[in-house]
Amino acid sequence: MKALIFDGQLTLQQVPDPVPKKGEALIRVRYSSICNTDLEIIQGYMGYKGILGHEFAGEVVSKESKFFGKDVVGEINIACGKCYLCKTGRKTHCINRTVMGIFEHPGCFAGYIVLPEANLHVIPANVDMPTAALTEPLAAALEIFEQTKIKPTDNVFIFGAGKLGLLIAQVFRLSGCEYTLYDINPWKVEFAKGLGLSAALPEAIGADQKAEICVDCTGNPKGIETALSHLYPCGKLILKTTVANPAKLNLNKIVMNEFNIIGSRCGVFEPALSLLSQKLIDVEPMITKVFPFDELVEAFQFAAQPDTIKALIRH
Repeated sequence: MKALIFDGQLTLQQVPDPVPKKGEALIRVRYSSICNTDLEIIQGYMGYKGILGHEFAGEVVSKESKFFGKDVVGEINIACGKCYLCKTGRKTHCINRTVMGIFEHPGCFAGYIVLPEANLHVIPANVDMPTAALTEPLAAALEIFEQTKIKPTDNVFIFGAGKLGLLIAQVFRLSGCEYTLYDINPWKVEFAKGLGLSAALPEAIGADQKAEICVDCTGNPKGIETALSHLYPCGKLILKTTVANPAKLNLNKIVMNEFNIIGSRCGVFEPALSLLSQKLIDVEPMITKVFPFDELVEAFQFAAQPDTIKALIRH
């Protein structure tokens, strides 16, 4: 099969088809999506080398699998199921885990992938594959609501109107919270408004204006500083994107104001698929361009542009 390999540079190469073990399924990838994490990996994040990609939708083609013939999406963390964290309900933090396309497990920018059947979820019949390919980031957005209690009376500031910030804003809109999505890029602010979201440039925030919850989706230390400066005492700062470079934080300010800082990453797929099936979350306008598989290297260049929301790959 053909796959996108990163070994210091991005190249499409012919590699052997993967072979599923017992309890695993072979999946023909139909659509995949480029994530910010993919862009960070090719800049050296995680030190990963191999087949990239972790957002996908595909069809199970291994006849031995109970999912044979089904269209599926897959959770990216491959857990051992035996360690302390797995046994206490924290499989996404499994001590022995691998992570598809990120850490010691081949990714989905390929003709086929192999995943444990336990990781698979059937795509609802009324959800098309391009939409389903964005299940993983939507699940990550929903994880905020799994981790912390959100009240309808909470006011929320979301920083960073990229793909994840847009999804998080859509989820908060459903919650009934008063929220605003901020970004330094005027184009992204207008794009968010086009989705019917409350959005503005950061300079629109008054110096003394604060929120009960701030969500950082910038992946930038300055974004985190901005979020902290607009948080009420005892408020919650949710860090939703990785910051590849070291960040300095004023710990005294955090302690004195009793801020709650919450790291947040992967989420549960079933609620995400349900929202997509009910048409409560709209991802279609976020797909800036669909590339054929053979143009994956060019798609990475496109995905890195500031006016790109989401680059999708048709396999």
